Amino acid sequence: MDAKVEYRVINSLQGHDSVFDLYSSLYGNKILILEMQRESRIVALFPRMEFYAAMAFVEALKKGKGYDTMPDVTVIFYTENDLFGKGLPKYTLARCILETEEVVDTHLKIVCINGAYEDTNSELGKLIHDFRQSDVDQILLAPIQSKISRIKFGKEKDKMQIFSDSVWQEMLDRRHDQMMAEVRAEVRNEVRDEVRDEVKDEVKNKVEDELKKEMALKMLKNKIPLSQIAACTEFSLEEIEELKKNL
Repeated sequence: MDAKVEYRVINSLQGHDSVFDLYSSLYGNKILILEMQRESRIVALFPRMEFYAAMAFVEALKKGKGYDTMPDVTVIFYTENDLFGKGLPKYTLARCILETEEVVDTHLKIVCINGAYEDTNSELGKLIHDFRQSDVDQILLAPIQSKISRIKFGKEKDKMQIFSDSVWQEMLDRRHDQMMAEVRAEVRNEVRDEVRDEVKDEVKNKVEDELKKEMALKMLKNKIPLSQIAACTEFSLEEIEELKKNL
């Protein structure tokens, strides 16, 4: 298993990137994404769910790979409140055929964990309870209590500090790389726009000059006085005399 904290997926289409709280590649071509969310509005959270799932597939399906290599992606959203108001510890979202109400098994599963769930009669209920605890003695699941105790008071305290520092440094480095890429893109776009404007002005001036020459030649052919041609084309009398030689 390969797990990454605050893992950024760059949108190759120059669109919005995504940063996963936890991104884990599991055995058997499976990807698990965990997102901690305080957002309780479904209208705001649903688009985020779908976008994060899409970005997970973008990250997994590299160039040259076939669709048959697509991994199974599970996106877990741990929400502070009961998102659907049904009192359940979790809600699993899946695709279905509306006409038959049959669930379609796809490569995507979205699971919403109700962080406000209080019943501790199940293992999931105990886990949700333990997530809310700051006091180690209030943690119900022995493995989690033991792990947190070692991190806060035992031998793993220093290791955890080193890990936290390394994660923080990794986040800073990633943010630095991201900002460098953004600035590079901005500068490239600015230079491109400046060059485009310069070329555009140059081409515009040449086209205008050619059109005025065509107009002056036509007026010369029609025996229009040079002073009138100069007034219409903004050419000097000397320039018009030079054009007249080409007739």
